[in-house]
Amino acid sequence: MEQNLISAEISAADALAVEQLLTQVKEKLPFLITLSPEQRQYLTKSGNTYKPFIDKALEVINQYPQIFLELFDKEEFKRDADLVKTLEPILLKMKSLTDALEDTVTALKSDSMVAALEVYSNVQGNKAKVPGLNIVYDEMKVFFAKKRQTVKPEVKQ
Repeated sequence: MEQNLISAEISAADALAVEQLLTQVKEKLPFLITLSPEQRQYLTKSGNTYKPFIDKALEVINQYPQIFLELFDKEEFKRDADLVKTLEPILLKMKSLTDALEDTVTALKSDSMVAALEVYSNVQGNKAKVPGLNIVYDEMKVFFAKKRQTVKPEVKQ
């Protein structure tokens, strides 16, 4: 086998522990939502560029509370802004972990495919020599069968 990007194991107990920790994280953040692509499209975007703008707006609320009508929920704005500041570092860590997990799974799938292709090559080379191996070969070769497109002949009138 020429490729082996990842060589590791995880015990069933450790995998279960990780899943339980992730469940705990989700339980600690019960307010998380999922937005559809359409919903995301219509949201007002802020990004990092507008962090100082939001901070300035918080200053205004604290320094000049009298300029706001009672309809404007100053406390909700403060809660939202504070929650963003709390969640962003968590998001960055989770994103980094998710990216590493995706890259690891991609590498493992590649390692597995390279090894499986080597197995297939050995099956192909020995199918006539080892009884029963031709059945295994037939089962494996279907993954490489080219699907031919049938072209309907034109009917001339």
